[in-house]
Amino acid sequence: MEWIQIGIWTLYLAAALFALVRGADMFVVGAKQVGASLGMSKFAIGVLIVGFGTSLPELASSIAAALEGSTEIVLANAVGSNITNILLVVGVLATIGGRVVIKRDLIKTELPIFFIATTHFIAVVYDGTVDRLEAMLLLGTFAAYMWYLFVEARTEDSVELQKKGRHEHLKGKSIALILIGILAVLVGANYTVDMVVNIATVMSVPLGLVSIGAIALGTSLPELFVSINAIKTGEAELAIGNIFGSNAFNILVVIGIPGLITPLIADAVVMQLGLGILLAASAIFFVNGLARQIMRWEGMMMLLFFAFFILKLVDFL
Repeated sequence: MEWIQIGIWTLYLAAALFALVRGADMFVVGAKQVGASLGMSKFAIGVLIVGFGTSLPELASSIAAALEGSTEIVLANAVGSNITNILLVVGVLATIGGRVVIKRDLIKTELPIFFIATTHFIAVVYDGTVDRLEAMLLLGTFAAYMWYLFVEARTEDSVELQKKGRHEHLKGKSIALILIGILAVLVGANYTVDMVVNIATVMSVPLGLVSIGAIALGTSLPELFVSINAIKTGEAELAIGNIFGSNAFNILVVIGIPGLITPLIADAVVMQLGLGILLAASAIFFVNGLARQIMRWEGMMMLLFFAFFILKLVDFL
């Protein structure tokens, strides 16, 4: 009977993750339409709407976990998502799409904040906890990132607002997509956390183990779908840039906001395995950014590294 119950909870978890991913997708579509109707620049839409939208599942599930007191899920989710974004998403992108050449000078924006965010996060969580002061510092780093993007980087990139005589009228369908998307994300996040807690409790495994694997993989699906679509449309470079931004958002905001709600605790899976893999994967990705290209063989090596990560997770069972 126990395994039957676990099977039912697993189905609920899959449905909840689907609601998370689908809700985030609907939110992005609706928000982009609203942004265009309000005359927002493509720059603002890309940074605020697409960047926030693809990380919305991680943020929602982490806030839900913090509110329910399952703080181990928060750190495991963020660490697992960033590992998955780099090793799986970028690995798939380069393996399927071939050599990716990054024409944009990432050293001006994405690379510095990625390096700072990753270093800051590892320093904060090194003792196994994130208190409210440390959470405020993480959010402060994100605020500095936003200021840089919208003040300095925007000027450097010569991004101009859309200057049309009249903007496209705001449609009710766009508002509906946003509201339905947010509702789906909230419901999906709540059930995701509940099912993970149930499964981990019955199977007597650490919450962080299920979170760093199942939740992280599920909530990284938006980035994976965006990357696959980028291959089809020839915008692989844009997808790579989005991964830098998404990872910075995950470890600054997805950790920062729940950390203000309640102090966060990292379990053994994160401390003994997750942080080491995250540091190695981030270093590899940073070098790729400096080289401004990712070769197909490098993508294959990333996928093998991700397979190694999954196998090491099994050791914690």
